Amino acid sequence: MSAGKCVVCSQHAEQQCGGCKSVFYCGREHQKRHWSTHRPECRPVRVHDHPVLGRHLVATRDIKQGELIIRELPLVVGPKTVSTPICLGCCKPADLSAPCPGCAWPLCGLACSSSAAHQAECDLMQAKSYRAEITVDNKPLPDYAFITPLRALLLPPKKLKVFRTLQSHLEERKKTSLYQVLKFNVAGFLQNRLKMNLSDEEILEACAILDTNTFEMRSGRSRFRGLFPLVSMMAHNCVPNTRHTFDATNAILVYATEDIAKGKSITATYTQPFWSTSLRRSHLRTAKCFDCTCERCSDPEEKGIFVSAIRCDEDECEGFILSSSPLEDDASWQCNKCGTEAPAEQIALYSKFITEEIEAMDKRGPENLENFLEKYKDLLHETNGFVLQVKLALAQIYGSAAYNNCSLNELSEERINKKIDIVEELLQVLTVLEPGMSRSRAQLQIELQPTKVHQAKLEFEAKKLSKDSAKGILNEAIAELKSAEEILKTDQDLGGKAKKSLEQVLAMSKLLECA
Repeated sequence: MSAGKCVVCSQHAEQQCGGCKSVFYCGREHQKRHWSTHRPECRPVRVHDHPVLGRHLVATRDIKQGELIIRELPLVVGPKTVSTPICLGCCKPADLSAPCPGCAWPLCGLACSSSAAHQAECDLMQAKSYRAEITVDNKPLPDYAFITPLRALLLPPKKLKVFRTLQSHLEERKKTSLYQVLKFNVAGFLQNRLKMNLSDEEILEACAILDTNTFEMRSGRSRFRGLFPLVSMMAHNCVPNTRHTFDATNAILVYATEDIAKGKSITATYTQPFWSTSLRRSHLRTAKCFDCTCERCSDPEEKGIFVSAIRCDEDECEGFILSSSPLEDDASWQCNKCGTEAPAEQIALYSKFITEEIEAMDKRGPENLENFLEKYKDLLHETNGFVLQVKLALAQIYGSAAYNNCSLNELSEERINKKIDIVEELLQVLTVLEPGMSRSRAQLQIELQPTKVHQAKLEFEAKKLSKDSAKGILNEAIAELKSAEEILKTDQDLGGKAKKSLEQVLAMSKLLECA
């Protein structure tokens, strides 16, 4: 049995907090007395120092799949460096006809002029006779670049001290062209226009801490960022064991997507599951200033999914060309069957060509995406990242009323079958690359289950499917959509869509009962 000292009286104690397993009590009375103090800190994680990962979170007890691990309010919330006009009170889309009386920044309404989030900066701008001039709507503007760093620098002393303990990677970031711009646009503005007595180093460090640690947040069409000191210490892994979302108070909620054993790292991902290793590592190097060496990045086959694989073009060879050493950017690529080699530069150019082809593609319908898959079926692995991304786009177009002749009722039998096959394939890939109760899995189930139910309805009406078989498909769809709804219940973008899909399938189930 574990033992320690009671956190209240320092006497020998054997009773642990059941929630976090990190503090001891000599008895129930002292545990109850300490709860008001301990409650905000009671989480099943602790900060651990690692020579490679640095400070990161590990589980203090076994954590169950689907369990809420952390709920944390933001230390700072504000616009991204380049932002469409957003309300500086609540971060919803701004109304240019509702400027703040004090500083003229557009708000969503005058009520937000007294928002606590906006008060300190507004007072400063008024004191320095600065008034914003935002006249263009729905266009990304660099005018917002200084707002969130300013908010961080205006934090009360205790919170500012916490902010400055976070990693910045400032020295690496100083070498980038972005930070040369920020030195002029942000540091220069705060020093010269708002007369803040701060050095370039202090201001750029604030920018760097935000760039390293913030999470993207959403409110309607607005995109903004929030800083959560504890959650920012989660280690990155390209096969994560958590997902996160945000509630109405802007708190971040971190859930376990699979069981996490005591002592294991709590991990998040800052990339996309269908990106290749070179794309993921390049993104992380640029955005987060580190080189990922996780198990997936280290494996040329990417856990057997071959997201980076290109078909070998040697006669009668059925192999795939893969990086000989994925953690080295300039390592040669080699066929896993015949040994044919290709230089890294050639593979990079080929990938760049395909990326540009996809970006330039007209995606207002499925035809060009279908043609892409046909064109590259003998050139790329069937689960190559480019193929997966195009298949995901197709899955979202098939059955969508936003595209001509693509609503579920208008889809041909061939395209219904194609959508089901594509989504089931993507779900199989996710069981390896993003296992468990992930947001991506829930999103795909929203696409898959109504389509399967629609197909079952058509086949039942055509007397190709028995009532019992149709009911079996409906029951499976209801179960999967209930799971998706649970995963997405606090997701502002997809929560409503999951609920609507479930309601449609339940209504169809009632119709079947009457048939």
